[in-house]
Amino acid sequence: MLKYEDNLIMSPSGGVLSAEEFDCSSKTDGVINMSISENRLVFDLLREKMQKCTVQPETWADDMFMYSELGGVPELKEAIAKYLRVTTRAVMPVDPTKMAVLNGADSGLEAFGHIICDAGEAVLVPAPYYYGIHRSLKVRFDVDVFPIPLSSEPKSGETKPFELTVERAEQAYKKATQEGIVVKGLFLVNPNNPLGDVYSRQLVLDLLKFANRHDLHVVLDEVYMNCIFEEGVDHYSIFQFKEDEIPDLQKVHFIWTFSKDLAMGGMRISVNYTWNKDVLQSLNGIAHFHSVPTGWQNMMAKLLSDTDWCTDVFLPTSVKRLKEAFDHFTAGLKQLGVPFHGGPAGLYLWADFSKFLSAPTAEAEIEFHHKLIKAGVEFSPSLLCRGSERGWFRVVFARKLNILELALERIQRALQS
Repeated sequence: MLKYEDNLIMSPSGGVLSAEEFDCSSKTDGVINMSISENRLVFDLLREKMQKCTVQPETWADDMFMYSELGGVPELKEAIAKYLRVTTRAVMPVDPTKMAVLNGADSGLEAFGHIICDAGEAVLVPAPYYYGIHRSLKVRFDVDVFPIPLSSEPKSGETKPFELTVERAEQAYKKATQEGIVVKGLFLVNPNNPLGDVYSRQLVLDLLKFANRHDLHVVLDEVYMNCIFEEGVDHYSIFQFKEDEIPDLQKVHFIWTFSKDLAMGGMRISVNYTWNKDVLQSLNGIAHFHSVPTGWQNMMAKLLSDTDWCTDVFLPTSVKRLKEAFDHFTAGLKQLGVPFHGGPAGLYLWADFSKFLSAPTAEAEIEFHHKLIKAGVEFSPSLLCRGSERGWFRVVFARKLNILELALERIQRALQS
């Protein structure tokens, strides 16, 4: 029987609330869920667009009810390739034949981990990190995550809190090998989750060179690439590099999903992209167990094919609303005396509640987490995100302003209790 010992302190049901969730009309005493990274600010746009997609006569064609090709229907892969070419400002070709469509980014992370590593081997990940990475890699295929610890206190040569550097990556790799751990890959989420930081072009290139020195695969998770809400901040996708700039393209892989940029986590559609034919063959085999319903694939192909709507209507509106929510929520945190690390991207920020803990311990962080839930609001604690500093929480702010206002009232209640 499969058992999973995570060694993590989860929320009541591992990040998904078991208590009834807050609802403006039917459950006003429910818990406001600010732990799950969903953009709930744009459902009106999606609803309107989906309704238009479903009124077309060919919407329910016969092939919507049939099995589809492993790795995704061609129309969807073509639409994804077109979207990526435009939104990443791609320099190198985006080839739909190099991708496999799977049912969500967690499945994609698991697939790459399974292909790259044998059981008991590990990948490096900057920490704190999205807790789903550990779950995705460890549960079925026993791939470990070895953290590259980042700190709120910059050390010599660093310019900002939680800065990722090649030096930190080298130190983590050295420590892992000294402990007898076989490291096979480097997983990078860019923009970062939970910090919201966006990596510079030079840093991405330097990390690719670091990986090449140690014969590591690199998985670039770019699911938040169009969730940058601060002006003047550029995201550098792997597709913006020329092929001859990348040390070993055969060991570079990419993940993107509908869940974050397009706020459709419930659709369970993501794409794994690779330049390695053997890896692609393995992905297509794994896709048999992680396929997306044919009907949804065809529907999403129609939606994504309207590139003008995506780039001129949806994404600008989404970014505008994210900025408004971020500004509103952070103003409230400042009034409450809660420091935070707020990067320019993502649906969340990294808030520092350490001074409200009874002690700088794991037990105290859990105690405070429960206090927040009792007050009616839930975040993701640092323990869950493998952070090394107690009292930090990932807080998802991509909620309507009236919900954020109520959440701030409940946070204040927890701080005063």
